[in-house]
Amino acid sequence: MTDLYEKFGHHPIFSRFRKVDLTANPVYKKGAELAEDIREKYETSDHPAVHKVEDVKEKLFGMSETATAMAKIRSKDPRFDMSRLLEGVRYDAPNVVKAFLTHDLATLKQHCGPEILERLEGIFKHFEAQGLYEDPTILFTGEPELVELKLIEDEPLVVVQFACQQLKCTRDKFGNVMDGDPNSIQKVFYFWGLQLEGGPMITPNGKVLPPRWVIKDMMWQSLMMLA
Repeated sequence: MTDLYEKFGHHPIFSRFRKVDLTANPVYKKGAELAEDIREKYETSDHPAVHKVEDVKEKLFGMSETATAMAKIRSKDPRFDMSRLLEGVRYDAPNVVKAFLTHDLATLKQHCGPEILERLEGIFKHFEAQGLYEDPTILFTGEPELVELKLIEDEPLVVVQFACQQLKCTRDKFGNVMDGDPNSIQKVFYFWGLQLEGGPMITPNGKVLPPRWVIKDMMWQSLMMLA
């Protein structure tokens, strides 16, 4: 920008522009008055949309806990990018949900922390004792969204959500429908609590990588019948 100014700053056209007092221009004054009026109406508005925007701004930027959590993340991974984390969730979600529905602990161990694995293993044993399994058909997986960034026991926790369209039925080990309707589609919302696992990872060739994100906790709920 300095080079451009030195190159063109003394050109007659630029010199003429610098002599113009825009604040004295009636159009400028009218625009400034309109902008101030809009700002005042926004700040004093009772419209729900305005309050929603302010609530989101306060939640994301005004809470010290959020800022502290982000600072702790960046201390472990200086190149952390929330959009990349969400992209990773989008990529992993279909495989993790299918592993959850088929009781595939080997796959879940690649993505989950020990606490949630222990809880899921107990749930799976309960179903398997009855010879029952959820239908693993996943028709669609939606885009993940950031729900919250907080601290749990002084460690950052990123809460994300996404929705899947699944068949709503339970089968036995032979594939027979024991409950529900194989032609019925349900929208299931999944909530993942993600945390950084331990310290940096070291690859076999000695490369140091940031700690990996693992699923610390998981919740799910069917809220809508689609068919």
